[in-house]
Amino acid sequence: MRRTLALCSVLILSACSVGPDYEQPRMSLFDGWFSFGQDVSASSPINLRWWEMFEDPLLNQYIQQAAITNKDIEIAQSNLLAARAARRETTSPFFPEVSGTADGSRSRQGSGSFNNGGGQIRNLYQAGFDASWELDIFGGNRRAYEAADARVGRAIANYQDVLLSTLSEVTRTYYEARGLQKRIAITEQNADLQKQTFDLIETRAQVGEASEFDVSRAKSEYQLTLARVPNLKADLETSIYALSVLLGKPPEALLEDMMIVKPLPTPPDLVPVGLRSELLQRRPDIRMAERELAASVADIGVQTSELFPKFFLTGDIGTQARSFGDLFTSAAEFWSFGGFLDWSVFEGGAIRARIDIEKAENKAALAQYEKTVLEALADAEGTLSQYGQELETRQRLEEAVNSRRKSVSLARELLSVGEADYLAVLDAERELSSSEDELVLSETRSLIKLVSLYTALGGGWELFPADAQ
Repeated sequence: MRRTLALCSVLILSACSVGPDYEQPRMSLFDGWFSFGQDVSASSPINLRWWEMFEDPLLNQYIQQAAITNKDIEIAQSNLLAARAARRETTSPFFPEVSGTADGSRSRQGSGSFNNGGGQIRNLYQAGFDASWELDIFGGNRRAYEAADARVGRAIANYQDVLLSTLSEVTRTYYEARGLQKRIAITEQNADLQKQTFDLIETRAQVGEASEFDVSRAKSEYQLTLARVPNLKADLETSIYALSVLLGKPPEALLEDMMIVKPLPTPPDLVPVGLRSELLQRRPDIRMAERELAASVADIGVQTSELFPKFFLTGDIGTQARSFGDLFTSAAEFWSFGGFLDWSVFEGGAIRARIDIEKAENKAALAQYEKTVLEALADAEGTLSQYGQELETRQRLEEAVNSRRKSVSLARELLSVGEADYLAVLDAERELSSSEDELVLSETRSLIKLVSLYTALGGGWELFPADAQ
């Protein structure tokens, strides 16, 4: 027995893990600053609580609720729990497998038995424990644990990715609703202005100072403006319903709160974006791809270990007696200890085929990782550029709206002194209505693209760790 234990000690001490060891890829293209949007970016670290810069307590409340009650986040949490359970399962081969047995029997052999004592009735009682333990000499079990551990990391990154996407979608949907509210208000204001013009023209037509054509034109402009309101209100309710679902609530749950109109905030001219290299740590989708790559490397080791023999230690201990009263005496004790080897000497190349499969999947995982990194960089650069361009668009629309407001005022003044016709006033009012609507759309897009920028930068999930949920 001492020789057996000594042999086991030598085997354990000489154990190794077959297959390649994982090394995280390095990509030099992440060095330096972002290429685009230098006029709207700052090199300081990103604001992880980016939704708080809008200074909207209701939005902050919705963000906190969504992080807890959103159904996609709950699904991601459950997937994480499953991945952790799968990792725990891979640790079981590191320990002996022990089972307890107990049985009793009463038997009688026929009188014609070749054995002496035929026809006698015999009792037999037995109780004990059986144990077996695989010695992980070539590291197959350790590689299996590495793969499972990497997939836990992938599940954590997936949770973070779902969380970040949810927080971004909550903010986008919230400001889509606020933008629609402002569009409704401006449309109704312009309709009131056009109604005043229509009433004026209709009054003058009654005394012969305006034609029926002028009245018809003024009325149509007024009605066309009013006609936009119902669709805008329907879009508003749809946005509120979507926001409620994001918070894990019934669609109508937020109608009362959201019907209280709030202004759109002004987005900042400069946005802290940090370094491009920080995307590797912040973007959950990159970490998901990296952890899957690590798991695929470990999977190669798991299959490679099948080429080598498996060593097992076995043993049992217990008591055995013909009388139940003698079952727990020292004379009834028995034990055994040994080991065995299990080796697939010939399997038609199946193991090497499985190794080749894992190697091919590893190459695919590496390509997927590199693709994810490149797409993340393009996403960040693109959203930064789009945000800067939208700020410029908004500024030009603000100037256009101011000019058209002056045009409406001047047209009305000229009309009052008889130096302009009604068509000039109607055209000016229509252009103002269109420009103001475009401005609100741009203001909303600015906020949404700012949210998309923070999503592309990968910030915010750190405030809601997976273990805290």
